[in-house]
Amino acid sequence: MNDYFPRRREPYDARWAVKRDLANIIAKYTDRGDHETAAVYIEALARYDGD
Repeated sequence: MNDYFPRRREPYDARWAVKRDLANIIAKYTDRGDHETAAVYIEALARYDGD
């Protein structure tokens, strides 16, 4: 017998996913010590947040 019951999922929020991914990229470059590249992504995140 199949006891699978589908769960309700939260609606997909693409803006949240992009912000999360940019934050992860910024953290990666910051940890590596590449602050110039991190600054580019910080600027991109700021522009994306401004929309």
